[in-house]
Amino acid sequence: TDRPRPALQSYRGGSVAVALSATLSTALQHTAQRHGVTLFMVLLSGWSALLARLSGQNDVVIGTPVANRQRAEIEGLIGFFVNTLALRVDVQDDPSVAQLLAQVKATTLNAYAHQDIPFEQVVEAVNPPRSMSHSPIFQVMLSLNNTPDGGELALPGLSLAPIELPYTTTQFDLSLSLTDVGGEIIGCLEYASDLFDAATAERIAAYYQTLLAGIVADDRQAVSRLPLLDAGQRRQILANWSSAKAEYPQSLCLHQLFEAQVEKTPDAVAVTFEDKNLSYRELNRRANQVAHYLLALGIRPDDRVAVCVERGLEMVVGLLGILKAGGAYIPLDPGYPADRLGYMLADSSPVALLTQSAVQGELPDLAALRLPTLLLDTAAPLAHYPEHNPDPTALGLTQQHLAYVIYTSGSTGLPKGVMVEHAQVARLFAATQDQFRFDNTDVWTLFHSFAFDFSVWELWGALIYGGRLVVVPYLTSRSFDAFYALLCR
Repeated sequence: TDRPRPALQSYRGGSVAVALSATLSTALQHTAQRHGVTLFMVLLSGWSALLARLSGQNDVVIGTPVANRQRAEIEGLIGFFVNTLALRVDVQDDPSVAQLLAQVKATTLNAYAHQDIPFEQVVEAVNPPRSMSHSPIFQVMLSLNNTPDGGELALPGLSLAPIELPYTTTQFDLSLSLTDVGGEIIGCLEYASDLFDAATAERIAAYYQTLLAGIVADDRQAVSRLPLLDAGQRRQILANWSSAKAEYPQSLCLHQLFEAQVEKTPDAVAVTFEDKNLSYRELNRRANQVAHYLLALGIRPDDRVAVCVERGLEMVVGLLGILKAGGAYIPLDPGYPADRLGYMLADSSPVALLTQSAVQGELPDLAALRLPTLLLDTAAPLAHYPEHNPDPTALGLTQQHLAYVIYTSGSTGLPKGVMVEHAQVARLFAATQDQFRFDNTDVWTLFHSFAFDFSVWELWGALIYGGRLVVVPYLTSRSFDAFYALLCR
């Protein structure tokens, strides 16, 4: 499902059309004849196999309505005699299509033999745990209607025409209703909108058609091998989305990719925060000064440097400066509790700290850590440091060195630092370039906290392709209206 099941079933629903081609419909009829089963049994076999595959469950129960007019004395009576049967299908041993058809035939005929028993009595006898969130016994239906919809209606003096009405309610999670009309099987798939999006229901309907085509193509194959994806979907997943050989710059670190953009478009805006901007040239110069400061401290490749700053231009300057010096940045959100910040500082063992005047007082006792500390909002300490790029070759820096260490949320215990190399980030963007076509016309928002891993995508997606990075103020990120206004600007 797309969403967890709510505690109370709302019965809100929708529907998507299902239409099997005449060729597939005919092939299903021939398959039924060849195996001595009915068309309904073939359709039920396919539906149960699909549900088992999608749910990961081997034991599937599907409801189906029956006319319940098997007695001659009630065949012609006007009234509602429909009963519901619960049909149980087991694919535990991964049967072949032929074996599944035989099982479904036996199950269905046995159920038909007892169709007089009202479904309500079955529920009482089984006495399953009741819930207000779903119907008992089964949550999925299948019906094959003998009387086709859209039949011609005629009454004296009246002109009649059928009108299709949209489905807005449904009793079950999924309900597949089919009809054989002129040799083509058509119908609709109703879905509970609390659980499924319309796009998901459409995919399920498409999977069903592909799986049925697999059934008629080879009845010796196992249920687990029946296809769900058509040729186009397979090509998209296997070729377009899963290229194992995506080319990426294998000799350049992240800051070197940024420096290449500085050479191409030095005057383009690199970073924006509120009403302040830094061009690529300006950002590069300021980051270089931070890098040379760190190098003067003796920073070496893979050394970790903590950064605890508010959102703004100085955040980006600090991160770039650390990478240029060969270090790996450890982002610390100043909004974190002091205990959490203290733990992360102690656990990561940084060799230096970059912060701001307003934030420094909120940090735990730094004296005990004896960390060299640079205040990024104070220009004086950096004024005499060079503005040129440090030489990565002289530093011995490669893509296999660390770029950053980001801590997990700690929801399952203590936060854990995850170490990521330059190559892994470069490969991420190379692997997705075909889908997103990153270039220097892009405008990215740094919406998330820089201590959250998704910020890596936002930050470097802009800077290594020459785009513009807009750092979103914290309060703006908490307000839909304010963020929308920022996007409009």
